[in-house]
This record gives sequence, structure tokens and C-alpha cells, in this order.
Amino acid sequence: MNTLNKEKLHKPNVQAISTIGDFYSGDVYTFCENCENNIEKFYWYDEDCGTRDTNWFISGLTKDTGKVCVA
Repeated sequence: MNTLNKEKLHKPNVQAISTIGDFYSGDVYTFCENCENNIEKFYWYDEDCGTRDTNWFISGLTKDTGKVCVA
């Protein structure tokens, strides 16, 4: 028997966001309302593209392994 899991992007709790650094090169922390894990994202400035950011990912994981949560 196979089990299917629906994957969703993390839904950050905006009332609990903490920011370290500034807007152009900072880290942002909160928790996901779907899976209740601590999540983070970060910003950096690229001279060619301007301000860029990552998707929300589970804290402590690389950004490639924690982009989605299973709900």
C-alpha cells in the first residue's frame, strides 16, 4: 500500500517574524503555520538583479531540502 502526501510551501506566521541584519543582507526567522517547524529565509544583494531572497526552509537544513512541508 502506498501513501501519498500533499506537499505545500511553508506558510510563515507573519506576527512572529524576527529579522537579523538589514533588508539587503538579512536573515528572517518564524515558524510554519502548516507543519509548525521553525523556518527561515535570507536576503542578499546582487548588483545585477538587486535584492534577492530564498524560499522559506526549515531551520538547520539546506535551502534545497526544506522548501516544502508535508501537511
